[in-house]
Amino acid sequence: MTLSASVPALQPPSCLRTVCPEASLLQYGIFFVGLYMIALGTGGIKPCVSSFGADQFDDTDPAERAKKGSFFNWFYFCINIGSFISGTIIVWIQDNTGWGIGFAIPTIFMALAISFFFTASNKYRFQKPGGSPLIRVCQVVIAAFRKWHIEVPHDTSLLYEV
Repeated sequence: MTLSASVPALQPPSCLRTVCPEASLLQYGIFFVGLYMIALGTGGIKPCVSSFGADQFDDTDPAERAKKGSFFNWFYFCINIGSFISGTIIVWIQDNTGWGIGFAIPTIFMALAISFFFTASNKYRFQKPGGSPLIRVCQVVIAAFRKWHIEVPHDTSLLYEV
């Protein structure tokens, strides 16, 4: 999206009064590749970040359990601050300075985040997958249907927890 907003050759020609020339195939291609990359990042990577962050803490250690809670507080704080900045400051920059610079700022920060992520990758804890996720989802759905009418106990210690 940054390329299509900042490189003049990748932008469609300006409208002449009421007539707007059509964009070229390359301009359409760059634009849609940018949109699909945003969708892939939002739908494919973003949901995995919080669970990957949770995997970095050992639940059996009380000190790390407390750090895990702190991690989620900071994680969601940063997510909300990022949403606030993108909805206010970045939009103001796009309207007053230009779309190219408005898209370049998040692009630079995303490149920094990716470089930090890969730079520290040798320090991460990697959890081994525990079987097929599809089977586990099916088990949850079947258990939910079987226990549809069971009343939840008032004593939470009676609930099953791994």
